[in-house]
Amino acid sequence: MKNHTMIRSLVNVALVIAVMAVTNVSIAQVINVDIQGTLYGGTVQNYTGASANGPIASGTTWNHFNLGAASPNGQTLLNLVDDSGAATTVDVAFGTGWTGSYGDAAPNHLQGDKTLTSGGTGTFTISGLTPGGSYNIALITDGASFSSDYTIGGTTLTTTGGSAGTNVNGPLTFTHGVTHVLFSNITAAGGVIPFTVTAAPTWGILTGLQIEAQATASTPGTLIYGK
Repeated sequence: MKNHTMIRSLVNVALVIAVMAVTNVSIAQVINVDIQGTLYGGTVQNYTGASANGPIASGTTWNHFNLGAASPNGQTLLNLVDDSGAATTVDVAFGTGWTGSYGDAAPNHLQGDKTLTSGGTGTFTISGLTPGGSYNIALITDGASFSSDYTIGGTTLTTTGGSAGTNVNGPLTFTHGVTHVLFSNITAAGGVIPFTVTAAPTWGILTGLQIEAQATASTPGTLIYGK
């Protein structure tokens, strides 16, 4: 009887350890944002894409930040959803320095709808993140050969511009330094990550972005984006 009790206790301990191991494995989720606007004309198309439809592999759900025909400066998009459609506390906002936006009406073309700064620097802020959390940030340019500089913290990365494709059914093909730049392991001080886009030298362009939270083992079964 004593041996049975001991065996049962050992089995229970093993099950607890197994459950802890499973619940501490978190899958990093992604927030996708498709930038749209028609200040410089055109019409917009909502991008949905397919699996692996951005520089960071994700689901098919994108937030559509439609700026309309107004200036991008000061516009915000609140409470974004993640790539599964689940609500988050993450917000994004244009600051200053943006010149306009354009929609090329191409169906399901992520790089077609864009915002831009002409010969200057546009500011942008991601907020509502976990304070001190670690994130990967992909910033996407358009398909034309306009060079743009993207800066987070003290790091600047450059795109030469180039198309990732326009296949309605995706996936698209992205090349770092051409179609996008990827900033890895960026700390969200105070839950905020600001960045800038600078013309290099003619146009600074942003067509979309992806925010990927890095999973943490300190809080079982949870992710570190969102408050």
